[in-house]
Amino acid sequence: MQFGRRGIYLFGGLFCLFCISVSAYGQEPVRIASNIEIAAKWVDLAPFEQRKFLTRLGTQSRPVVFEVIPYNRFRQLMDNEQIDCVLSSQPAAFGSTIAAVSRVRFELRLFNLAGVDLTSMPNVEIGILANLPRPDVPLTAEIIWHDLSSLEQSVDLLSAGRLDAIVGDIAHIRMYDNISIVQADLPPVITIKLALICRDTEPLREFVGEFDSSMGVSGFRHSQSDENRYTVLNAW
Repeated sequence: MQFGRRGIYLFGGLFCLFCISVSAYGQEPVRIASNIEIAAKWVDLAPFEQRKFLTRLGTQSRPVVFEVIPYNRFRQLMDNEQIDCVLSSQPAAFGSTIAAVSRVRFELRLFNLAGVDLTSMPNVEIGILANLPRPDVPLTAEIIWHDLSSLEQSVDLLSAGRLDAIVGDIAHIRMYDNISIVQADLPPVITIKLALICRDTEPLREFVGEFDSSMGVSGFRHSQSDENRYTVLNAW
């Protein structure tokens, strides 16, 4: 599946698909990579903590544009200065960068098609974003994992009956308006906290500091290369 880059501007807490001229704001936008789609509909569905995080990003002095990009390209694009920041739970995976102190929490659960009983199946094929760790799933079935590049791909494959379940968060799954996809009656399988991680430049230091201040915290952190870096980069 080819996964192109899509940009979504965020101004003053409102999302807009390239409908406002950047030059009108007098500054280039901060380009933030995410492999989950950040859209106005998702903000409406998201829990308060997540809405606050994204809304405060949009109230900074510089505009923000989100680009939907596969996670495995984040580091290369950062190194090539093609993006300014990423949303990730592993700052140590991005050496010589700065990370906001503020974090946003996501609970990831299993979702399946309505009428499907995962507990009665001998084998369960589950789609999961390739950069996430393989969680313990409270099922007696043999779990067969499928690495996927995006939640959109996960939803498409589940809807087509090519997967038995997928891992995602409730707000993003609801965003696709597929009433046949329901949350499994199981506890969360993964809980993560995402951070804003940016290239270490003076303008981006100011941006990260301003964002943290708006969230009521201060003191961004430098991310150093880690020889004991996690084998699995469990971030979105």
